[in-house]
Parts: sequence; structure tokens; C-alpha cells
Amino acid sequence: ARFVKQVSPEIKIIEATHSKDLEDIVDIYVPQLDFMNKDYDFYNNINKNSEGKEAWFYTCLSPKGEYANRFIELPLLKTRYIHWLNFKYNIPGYLHWGLNHWRTDPWDEQTSINYEGGNILPGGDSWIIYPQGDKLLSSIRFEAMRDGIVDYELFKMLEKKDPEAARDIIDKVIYSFDRYDNNIAAFREHRRRLMELLSE
Repeated sequence: ARFVKQVSPEIKIIEATHSKDLEDIVDIYVPQLDFMNKDYDFYNNINKNSEGKEAWFYTCLSPKGEYANRFIELPLLKTRYIHWLNFKYNIPGYLHWGLNHWRTDPWDEQTSINYEGGNILPGGDSWIIYPQGDKLLSSIRFEAMRDGIVDYELFKMLEKKDPEAARDIIDKVIYSFDRYDNNIAAFREHRRRLMELLSE
């Protein structure tokens, strides 16, 4: 990375690890969501005060527990909430891992083994699209990701119009990095309110 910076300083270096001592070479830090939570002050300072640098987050085979992720066994809202977290915590990006990383037939096998790392990748982690002949099929998780991105853009629009209203809605749904209102009726009501405020 140092060599790349010397030869082509305009190339952005993105690092998907939890390393805080790479300031001279990393342009975009991308810790896992749980590490973003643990060291939010550090990463938030980058997003607020470091010109030309950003801090995003990613999800992969972790975090688990109450965190948002794309695992099949999680409520679908937790996939959509990934981008609500982006808005709430002013995180400008999300590193999307595992669009189509299937090694066997994804219709028969939902988990995957990462032979290099020795990990079993949970169902929903390694792919969110499916092959069918020479075509690719969507999944409800893929569409939830898309809808979450749209929601993020809607929140950004409302933030320009009425920052307090945007903050009020997001705070009623996303309590912390790993605590959310997973009630679908409440979610729909809050999203409806978001749309109403934008249409006024």
C-alpha cells in the first residue's frame, strides 16, 4: 500500500480490518460492524475531521447476536437496517461482501466453507443472488439491501429539509448499533412518516 501511495497517490486504499495504526496509507477504513461499535469515537472522528479519509463498515460471518446482518435466519428487517445504521451513525459506506460466492449448488447448500480460513460461512453470508442457467436471480435479502439503500437516500433528503424530523424517526427504530425495533408494523409506520414528511 505504501508503494501504491508513492507511485499513484490518487488511488484510494481501502482496508477491511480493524487496524487503527495505518493513518499514513489507508484512505477508507472498513471495520466489521461490531468493531465500528466498539471504537465508534475513533471512526466517527475520521468521518468528521479527516479530509480525504472515510470510515465505512462491513458485515461478514460476523457480527452475530443482535447485530444487523444478511444471515438467512435473521429477521429480514435486520438486512434492511444495515443502511439505516449508515444514516444514524453518519457512516458514508458499506462494504458489500459475498454477492455470488457460492462453491456448490446454492439451491441445495445454504452455508459455505471457507477452506482458506477454516470458517463455516452462515447461510446468507456468501451470496444474495442465485444462478439459474445463464441468468442471475434476486433474493429477498438482495431486495432488502436495495430497499435499505433507498431508505438511506430518503433519510438524507429529509435531513436536508428537516434534520430534527429525520433524527426523530431514525432514533425510534435504531436504538444503538445492536438494538433495533424489529416490529414490522412499527417499521412500516415510521417509514410511512418518512415519506409523508418528504411529500409535504
